[in-house]
Amino acid sequence: MDRKFLRFKPSEFTVIALLFALAFFTESAGADTIGPGEEGECTIGVFSPQVTSDGRPILWKNRDVSNRDQRFIYFESYRRDGLTTIPFIGNIYRWDTTSVYMGANEAGFAIMNSDSYNLGDSLGNAGMTDGTLMRIALETCITIADFEALLDSTNIVGRRDCWNFGVLDSSGDCAMFECSNRNYVKFSPADGGGQNDGFIIRANFSVSGGSSRAGEDRYLRALSLSTDRLVRGRIDVAFVLKDLARDLCNRFDDPYPLPYNGVQGNGPAGYIYNIGTISGTTTSSALALRGVAAGEEPSLTTIFAILGSPLLSVAYPLWVESRSVPIFLSHPDGAPMYSYCLSRRARLFDDADFPLYLNSLVLTDYGGEGIFSYTLPLEQWAVNETDLLLRRWGSMPVGQVEIAFQQNRIADVIFNGFRLESAGSIPDGSPGQIVLPEKIAFYNYPNPFNGATTIVSLGADEEGPVTLRIFDTLGRLVKSINGTFDNSRSVTWRGDDSFGNAVGSGVYYYSVQTDHYSGSSKMVVLR
Repeated sequence: MDRKFLRFKPSEFTVIALLFALAFFTESAGADTIGPGEEGECTIGVFSPQVTSDGRPILWKNRDVSNRDQRFIYFESYRRDGLTTIPFIGNIYRWDTTSVYMGANEAGFAIMNSDSYNLGDSLGNAGMTDGTLMRIALETCITIADFEALLDSTNIVGRRDCWNFGVLDSSGDCAMFECSNRNYVKFSPADGGGQNDGFIIRANFSVSGGSSRAGEDRYLRALSLSTDRLVRGRIDVAFVLKDLARDLCNRFDDPYPLPYNGVQGNGPAGYIYNIGTISGTTTSSALALRGVAAGEEPSLTTIFAILGSPLLSVAYPLWVESRSVPIFLSHPDGAPMYSYCLSRRARLFDDADFPLYLNSLVLTDYGGEGIFSYTLPLEQWAVNETDLLLRRWGSMPVGQVEIAFQQNRIADVIFNGFRLESAGSIPDGSPGQIVLPEKIAFYNYPNPFNGATTIVSLGADEEGPVTLRIFDTLGRLVKSINGTFDNSRSVTWRGDDSFGNAVGSGVYYYSVQTDHYSGSSKMVVLR
């Protein structure tokens, strides 16, 4: 265990980090700050390579906040104060892109956190917020040592509240930092992290803090589930998503197996009290993030992103190298996954007299029907597809076009099944493989899209001039683009017409013409 107290290294990195801090710390509208009197508030875990099934570290966070209107977005690189930032994917409140609450960057560095209430918080409304600190970390950090240097610099500025931060980097290393306003303590899973060898769990207290332990029920439950799992096998992403992120054990009872047929408190039979559970009434998003082993490409770092309650939603695999996030998770006017989860929430909490109790029969009934009958198979399929892709990508060079295509292919299957409430959208045949057509075919990603989409030819090996024409549903030409197919066989449309004006929402058709072949397909614009 390493203890870091107030100190400042006048290195280039810490000076730049401090400039970032001074620029951003007053922006606090989206801070994850809920008083310790309220139950909820994030459960997190760090799992080292020594306990995972594939030797890669895993971060986990159930994000508990009252505002569910969130999205995941891709942040491009930009120049600031002489520094070029690192591109990353992060979780934000829909309207606020200045603060980030969990994510990973192109260098393979990843971060998430929980509030801590027993470290003697004393700054009030002064200091840097957690959303600002995590955005700066994702924009600037490559290694865990970089993050320590950032914490050193923010010891000077002061951190507004107290938090536990879980991090990993592309070396395969991971750690937990318990941060008070002006100092921090670092824990490594390899030395037990203050509990068990190989992994660290935290709720809303720090083991280096006082005797008060907010969220201890969730902490002990996650600790127990993880320990039991290691008796039977190793930790993997499927376990984190299904068993940790969706757990419903509470102070009254362990309700498993579902459907529950007991009685909790004064609630109706079969209903589960949803306060103080790992997946609770305020759990509004989640992340299981699989890092890379030492020597692997950082681009293989994989974010499994859940938008909405894990009880209602599905995890999507995301890669920063795709340079995009499917619109189902990212639409600026409201992510469709958030909207669907919000509308379906009333089914789960269907008794107005008991608003904090969920009906377990809605999740799964005695006939195997219910929300889990389609969300869990869709998610397991996505995890399996990702495993196959990572094995394939680990043995061959892979580019942005391939990663973006696979990300959006998986996302399309997930969203279509989720929207229709059916696992029937899961394709048959060999998973993780693209079957090349006998003739030339075309696809575009993302689809649907908001800003821009890339049209790719599939089954063609020709490079040379290409003409792309976009038409509306009435057959009117919207825009014609003359370009060149390079070795990526792709051309981009930015959702505009011939005059540079953004087109409206709707279905559009496109045709691709080269010297030797042509083809067409359709796409959807969502504004």
